[in-house]
Amino acid sequence: MRAFPGCWTSLPCVPVTAVGLSHHLATPEDLAQISERADPLEALIAASPAVDGWVLLSTCNRFELYLDGPSFHELVSAALAAVREVLPVEGRDLADQFEVYVGQSAVEHLLEVASGLDSMVIGEAEVIGQVRAAVGSAGEHAGPSLHRLFHAALTTGKAVASETDLGAAGRSVAGVGLDLIEQRHFPLAGRRALVLGTGSYARVVTAALGRRGCVDISVYSSTGRADAFAETHPVVPVADLAQAVQEADLVVTCSGSSAEAMIGRDLIEAARDDRPLLPILDLSLSGDVDPAAADLLGVDLIDLEEIGAHAPSDHGSAVLDARDLVSRGVETYLHLESGRVATPAVTAMRAHVSQFIEKEIEVARRRYDPETAEAVARSLRRVSNSLLHAPSVRAAELARTGALADYQQALHTLFGIDIEVQG
Repeated sequence: MRAFPGCWTSLPCVPVTAVGLSHHLATPEDLAQISERADPLEALIAASPAVDGWVLLSTCNRFELYLDGPSFHELVSAALAAVREVLPVEGRDLADQFEVYVGQSAVEHLLEVASGLDSMVIGEAEVIGQVRAAVGSAGEHAGPSLHRLFHAALTTGKAVASETDLGAAGRSVAGVGLDLIEQRHFPLAGRRALVLGTGSYARVVTAALGRRGCVDISVYSSTGRADAFAETHPVVPVADLAQAVQEADLVVTCSGSSAEAMIGRDLIEAARDDRPLLPILDLSLSGDVDPAAADLLGVDLIDLEEIGAHAPSDHGSAVLDARDLVSRGVETYLHLESGRVATPAVTAMRAHVSQFIEKEIEVARRRYDPETAEAVARSLRRVSNSLLHAPSVRAAELARTGALADYQQALHTLFGIDIEVQG
């Protein structure tokens, strides 16, 4: 386990921890092994009293849990214990490879991920959608704190995409793989392609093929979803996989729906007996294609590891610009979050003043006609809001400097308001 400390004790307003694996240390097979156990893992996380909220981000580049809770050590222990429990006995040492990010480091890491800076393909266009889908799927399990963090990550990711050349490149894992096919074999324009899978990444692949001029795109689904997919995409559903392979100029797989390969060596060998060349782009974590197929004459099997080896790295100043936006995003997030520590004090102060304002409004309603009473009510509330604005802002400023306790003591001395000191 590698830990990236982030000043947990100095950042009580950011009780966030991230644990996980990425393409930097793990193989696609490792990522597939843990991804296949996501459901039982989330069930264990949900049952842990140490966890207040969580979001699971699982892609072909990473498997990461973002956790919210009061104790860093208990969060990490609960998460890694859950990982070990869902893995088979012979694979439990995979938990020892998990990286841990704490507090500010966790914030910075997620913003880099959402910006495409930590992807296998730097500047990857799809990752921001994957981050959005992860927090959307988490729903109420994420809790307010993680929702705010993921919103900050999405905001920064959008800024990188729109304000830097990194986003303008629009690169993706699928795009790099298709580039390799065009560089090694033939232009994709006018070719017939077969796509295996109907999930979110199949949509990405279909769009990429269309932009490159593929005129005939077929889709096969082992779960029977090809017809439904074809209703909303410019593709033709196919039911006979062997025939579809035989007729295709290239195959792109992105299903990963089974631990067993969907396309075996025998199927390819039988389907290609009269065709000299078949590029296959396997984008699934678990491997949709039998690796032995790569030994067949004329078959060029390109998997995630090969894509990673050929991913472009010549971004130069674009990466620096993106990192600058990430740094500013982290600073803005921490600034806002640290001010939230003052919320209980501000709320108590406003409630204290509001009770007197509402009493006066009630007196006005008994004394005057409705129109006059409403005018008095608006005036009193406007005055109270104006008077409370400056002390509310000051409370947030003191929270950021660690001096909120003095403010809370002043509230107690002046108004008899007792506030439990946070953190």
